[in-house]
Amino acid sequence: MDYWLWMYVVIGFSVYQHAGSLIVTDIFVPPIIDFRDNVTLSCSYDMGGHTLNSVKWYKDEKEFFRYSPMMHPVYMKFPVDGIQVSDGSNICNETTCKVDLSLLGKKSSGVYRCEVSEDAPHFKLTTKAANMTVAALPQNNPLISSFHSMYHIDEFVTANCSSDYSSPPATLTWYINGEQALYGELQPRIEHTIPAHDYNLQRQILQTHFYLNGPRFYNPTRILELKCVAEIENFPTLRRESTLKAFLVQDDDNLNNQMLLSSGYQNKSEHIVPHTILLIFAKILTFLLHQNKIFS
Repeated sequence: MDYWLWMYVVIGFSVYQHAGSLIVTDIFVPPIIDFRDNVTLSCSYDMGGHTLNSVKWYKDEKEFFRYSPMMHPVYMKFPVDGIQVSDGSNICNETTCKVDLSLLGKKSSGVYRCEVSEDAPHFKLTTKAANMTVAALPQNNPLISSFHSMYHIDEFVTANCSSDYSSPPATLTWYINGEQALYGELQPRIEHTIPAHDYNLQRQILQTHFYLNGPRFYNPTRILELKCVAEIENFPTLRRESTLKAFLVQDDDNLNNQMLLSSGYQNKSEHIVPHTILLIFAKILTFLLHQNKIFS
């Protein structure tokens, strides 16, 4: 009796373990995406030996897509505000379900959830969700202006950096020869906002100004490098940057150049003067010989 009781316990535990192995192994929902892009959502799952009954996709707890391999039709779409399921490009099977969406702007943001269920007799289901923000992301790198290709040591430098219009807005940071600009080297930020595509798009302008003196600039390469970085908070992959370089000239460089130029002109004059005298002498000699022929 004890033997059979033990066997029932073992078999029951094995069945319980087997029935509990249905899991969603991975879900891909981009945390942020531009409203001008399309997006592919992906859900991967392990059926644990059971038969797949259905895969359902929800936005904010409203079902917009269903895959039921044992039903007809196999694919079903449901209208949900903010999204549009693409036709003919969705791929689902026993391990993965991918859905292509066309976004409709800010209202496409929300919580997207994948729900997987097994067939009879258990009809067990599992689910996983992720949030997606649909934004107006920067399309261009920040723009550096009022920056020249050459500066003199101890000269005062002024440069502006402008971010691309976006929502959420980007934050700008200046780097001077690899070091972040100091607070005293920055002007207060200027912000411009325009309404477009249901967003309040914001552009930031940040000016840096400093004197070219100190250890940052006395380097063998004599290069001034300015870098402007635009970042959106909490989304490091959206970082954009621009870099410009200028040559640094010291006063003794100008003096040396002037000395070389003066020396060059002097050397030329040493050759030009004797040559000119010889030409004059040759003309006089020719004239005298010509006069001698006339009177002879």
